[in-house]
Amino acid sequence: MGHSVSSRVVAVVLAVSGVVAAVTAFAQEYPNRAIRIVVPSTPGVPQDIIARVAAPEMSKMLGQPIFIENKPGADQVIGLDFVNKQPADGYTLVLVAVGSLVTLPILAKDLRFDPLKDFPPVTTMAEGRYVIGSSASKPWKTFQELLAQAKANPGKLNFGASNNSVRMLAEAITRGNGLGVVYVPYSQASAYLNAMVSGEVDMGVLAESATLSFGDRFRTLAVTGSQRRAPLLDVPTFTELGMPQIPSTSYSMNVAAGTPKAVVDKLYAATLHAMQQQGFRDQMAKMYMVVIADTTEAAAKKLADDARFYADIAKKIGL
Repeated sequence: MGHSVSSRVVAVVLAVSGVVAAVTAFAQEYPNRAIRIVVPSTPGVPQDIIARVAAPEMSKMLGQPIFIENKPGADQVIGLDFVNKQPADGYTLVLVAVGSLVTLPILAKDLRFDPLKDFPPVTTMAEGRYVIGSSASKPWKTFQELLAQAKANPGKLNFGASNNSVRMLAEAITRGNGLGVVYVPYSQASAYLNAMVSGEVDMGVLAESATLSFGDRFRTLAVTGSQRRAPLLDVPTFTELGMPQIPSTSYSMNVAAGTPKAVVDKLYAATLHAMQQQGFRDQMAKMYMVVIADTTEAAAKKLADDARFYADIAKKIGL
């Protein structure tokens, strides 16, 4: 009896050490063929540009070609579903818009994957800012003046949005300040932008880059991010206004869950190398973004924090 137990233990130990040796060998020889970065959106959008600017530098460091594959559709679901079906071996990466990823559990039905568990981030690559603002034709000049106007006229002011994640941000800001404002939905982003700058709606949340063509017809009242930066140095951050939880718009490089840590570490080093290049930084600045380059652990915490933020507000508004 004792002999058969001990031989089983030895067999298990040998099997485990065999697996460990195989994983170690795999990680040491990784990568030995081409890698692809899936972009679950159309060419030309920020996450596609980020992937295309980073790939050549990552390729130099990893010693293998890196191809970009666009798989747009269904708010990233088609591309993510494809990645979820690939082996977790580090040869298929995905560049995600974090806000879209973490709102999928709230907004999408019958997903065949878990957006929060099946695509762990390697690093957050870049971050753009959201702003809340109004047409310059409105009487308020600051965020505090807007709050005073809304509080003095409950139910009279409104805000617009052309998608649910922007709506949730606006709801978090207005509800967080105890405002009773009316939601006006727009089916097209262009119609929403026109409504914002013409004053058809009183306020709204936009990507900073979307406001640039408005010039002085639009007034930015507050901005996401931990500190002020150009070109909005005179605009307070939500953190300064006591709302540190309002997330920015960010993009991360992610892998399939189960990818060996040694492989993730190599991908992290290659992605970090790409983000350190001046060409990458210049391209991000053109898109009004900053390079983040956080650790894998910090990127995972950010993903979880953003997911919690959106889930909380979705519950409050019954989305």
